[in-house]
Amino acid sequence: MNILLIAEEECHKAGLHKVEEVQLLVGNLSGVDTEALITCLHIATRDTLLQSARILLDRKDGKGYCSGCEEEFYMADLLTPCPVCFQPPTEFRAGQELQIIAIRAE
Repeated sequence: MNILLIAEEECHKAGLHKVEEVQLLVGNLSGVDTEALITCLHIATRDTLLQSARILLDRKDGKGYCSGCEEEFYMADLLTPCPVCFQPPTEFRAGQELQIIAIRAE
């Protein structure tokens, strides 16, 4: 998993030996099942620097854009249409993220 590899690499660079906490940003439109992600991370981090780390999740709202109406709008999921013309968004402007925001280690 890239999350695990990135966190371990950053800790090795800084000379740190134990990760206490990893904070992730997960967008509503990312397609990530957060429960499955946490379960996978707990399994994948066994016998690593992240073995006992807390995983914190921050959610980011989805935003779409409709070029026909020039309307930017909140999207609860990928199927949310433009609230003005009810067409699908022509662009996703936010909510597709899966990023490491912070790593706390010692």
